[in-house]
Amino acid sequence: MTYQPQRFNAPDGTELVVLPAADYDRLLDLAEDGGDIAQGRAQLARIADGEGTMPDEVLGAILDGETPLAAWRRYCGISQAELARRAGLSQAWVGRIEAGNGHGTPSTRARLAVALDAPAWALEQQTGETDMQPRHSSGKGAKYAPLLAHLSADGRSTVTMRYDDIARLVGGLPKSASLHRAWWGNHEGNSQAHGWMPAKYLAEPDMARRTVVFRKFTH
Repeated sequence: MTYQPQRFNAPDGTELVVLPAADYDRLLDLAEDGGDIAQGRAQLARIADGEGTMPDEVLGAILDGETPLAAWRRYCGISQAELARRAGLSQAWVGRIEAGNGHGTPSTRARLAVALDAPAWALEQQTGETDMQPRHSSGKGAKYAPLLAHLSADGRSTVTMRYDDIARLVGGLPKSASLHRAWWGNHEGNSQAHGWMPAKYLAEPDMARRTVVFRKFTH
């Protein structure tokens, strides 16, 4: 017998619906899929608009504790003095930002980003690895804590996992994980990346084979 959702009004007049837990869980999964797809599309749109991405070398340096400005400058192979000249800033101020003792105004960060040919968002977070700790207490990122624990315990330079294995580990993956490479994006703003980046892994998905290679940083 199929259970029919029951509707009723709470004392304050709010309309409520009682439905089976399985149906409720499916609705949560659909909502998560929608959020992930929207996030992936937004990221792809920003890339298409020329916003750019972060090279592995820069991301690895940031995870190793460098500030984004220092990591980008070293990646570009220029000195602080040259960066200051290109951005129209003093070398002392560039050095202060690189050391994490200053952040600069949005205008300053924009000038530095242009001087480094870096994406506009790349210098917004002057943070290191400590800000990539998993969000276990709340939020969607908490779901991927078991994956983080698994990779941290493994510790090999490369770990290959099937989508199904990851899904069993974290209690299921949204459809967008199979449909959009952007879902596996290696950046701090991607909540699921908190399942591998704090352990110093980058995700390299093979969409056709439904596998992911997690490659450890060697910086």
